[in-house]
Order: sequence, then C-alpha cells, then structure tokens
Amino acid sequence: MSTTQIITLNQLIKLFNDFSDDHFQLNDFGYGDTSEIGTSRKMEFPYLWITHRTPSRINVTNKTAIPQFTLTVVVADQLSDIENVGDDNGSASNNEQEILSDMFQVLQDFVTYISTSLGVYGVQLTEDAVSVEPVHDETTDKVSGWIADFTINLRHSNCILPI
Repeated sequence: MSTTQIITLNQLIKLFNDFSDDHFQLNDFGYGDTSEIGTSRKMEFPYLWITHRTPSRINVTNKTAIPQFTLTVVVADQLSDIENVGDDNGSASNNEQEILSDMFQVLQDFVTYISTSLGVYGVQLTEDAVSVEPVHDETTDKVSGWIADFTINLRHSNCILPI
C-alpha cells in the first residue's frame, strides 16, 4: 500500500491479520461479530478477533470527512483445567492467570503496533485510553482473555467522489 492511499476497512483488517500472522503468541485471526467465533471453522488458540460493538463516526472538519473507527479486539486462549494433585484446596485449577498475563502482553503489542507501524498509512490512535476488560467464555471452548475498545482516525481525501 502506498502512503497516499486511503485506508479502507478491508485494508485495515488485512493489516491486523498480518499482525496476528507475525506475532509468535497468536495462532489465529478473525473478523466479525463475536457470535461468529468458531462457528464457520474451528479457531486455533490463542487468537485475535476484531469486531464492532461501539459506534464509529465520520468527523467533519474544514469540509473534510474524517473516518473514525471504534473497534473492539478480543485476545483469548483456551482454559485447561488441571486436577488438584495435592488436594490443597479441594478443587481443580486452571491456566487462567497465565492466559490473562500473556494475552494482556499481546494486547499491549497490538496497541503498540497500531501506534508505531500504521502511521505510514495515516492510521492514528485517538488520545483516549484503550479501554480493557477481562473476558471469560464458559461455552464449549472455555476461553479467557481480554477485550478492548480503541478508536482510530483514518486518512481521508475529498477527491474520491465517483463523478
């Protein structure tokens, strides 16, 4: 992609997929509603998933429409329950603390990637802090990780009208 191109949502998702492919701790990537995770194919753990749960905007400044996407990223790994060998507390334990630690680091790497590597494409994180919260899914996959909302501004040109 040249630095003069306008970045579309499709190109942005491709850049996020590239990040996932290049990151040593991630094994899969997806985009769409979170209800689609693992429905069309089995996800490889850990994964990065991009969705929309917060409205995006088009800001008009000096007669220029600046796209501002608010995206949600999920980084998750599968829980593995382990029998309590020592019977110290009488219940099974799992790897959730390890998952939360690792996936938080992956999330930080993702935010750093956006803020340092995507600027050449006109992608800028807004100055708002990235909102992060733990996520737990007790369905068949039994996953844990983090979900984060972030907002980015994209480059735009008024000279793309099809007339």
